[in-house]
Amino acid sequence: MARVWLVRLGRYGEREASALESGRLLIGFNLTGDVSGLRDRPAVLKKIQEVFPDAPLARQRNYAAQINQFLNVAQMGDLVVCPLKTTKQIAIGRLSGGYAPSPTGEVERPVEWLRKDVPRSDFKQDLLFSFGAIMTVCEVKRNDAAARVGVVAQGHPDPGYGAAPVGPGKADVLEEGEPSEESFDLPQAARDQIVQRIASEFTGHGLAELVEAVLHAQGHVTYRSPPGPDGGIDILAERGALGTEAPRVVVQVKSGSVTVGHQTLQSLQGLIHEVKADHGLLVAWGGFTAPVEKKRAELFFRIRFWDRDDLVDACLSVYERLPESIRARLPLQKVWVLVPENGEN
Repeated sequence: MARVWLVRLGRYGEREASALESGRLLIGFNLTGDVSGLRDRPAVLKKIQEVFPDAPLARQRNYAAQINQFLNVAQMGDLVVCPLKTTKQIAIGRLSGGYAPSPTGEVERPVEWLRKDVPRSDFKQDLLFSFGAIMTVCEVKRNDAAARVGVVAQGHPDPGYGAAPVGPGKADVLEEGEPSEESFDLPQAARDQIVQRIASEFTGHGLAELVEAVLHAQGHVTYRSPPGPDGGIDILAERGALGTEAPRVVVQVKSGSVTVGHQTLQSLQGLIHEVKADHGLLVAWGGFTAPVEKKRAELFFRIRFWDRDDLVDACLSVYERLPESIRARLPLQKVWVLVPENGEN
């Protein structure tokens, strides 16, 4: 069966937009020109040693292993998983051809995108760990990864280990020096766990409770509508000791996985006028449709948009000031970790 490869599109996501639009994967590593003659890892290593002559040998070997996988090991028809830094989602594609020099001379391969906007929450935690591997290119092998990614590519949630049909494939044995998903991005893995905890602990009206706690910790005096019909007003917030100072904010909170569209945005705009608020805050755990996303800049001085990542950022920024009852349901602690040399270019 097809294998599945993790491919990152730039340390800061700088190659993502181009890849998603053109269907071309570029991996960097400062390689330019025709490298079709690099047929195996030793040949790639010799080239890398020319490009990075001062790099330690271990890093040169690591780079060569990743590039060799991209050029020579990954086959047409294999699946590709690209965690997107710009949207915090995951793109899934299928390699549709071999290596060919790009117009810019960089190393690239064509890909047929199957899905470009998979929420990270569609995958179980074990695969999210693998997708957090610190390599630019590596094969993801653990726990029926290829079969499960194939299921998600068809629009279904990750069925989990042992639930997806698995065809014949290579054993999960790494060659010496082969890039592995065992070394993962610890901050991203921790963030995924926080997202999953919030999703399970603060469901329905509970998400509005969390948003209110964050706003209160930011210095707002708040009113939260009780559970039940609320006319679209989940939270009202103001500044000042009595909550009588600007800015006055009306907040709508949408929990669950539903993507918020234009109708909800229009409703919030009407409520701002109706209650004589200064601003609106639209919180959508499931994110926003593309037309709504395009309104961010236009409505920047009027309405703020929080998706799940914005809400997590807001929670972390005021965590020590959140009520004890909230912190008990979302127990976090700070730790110091050594930043690995991840080999991204």
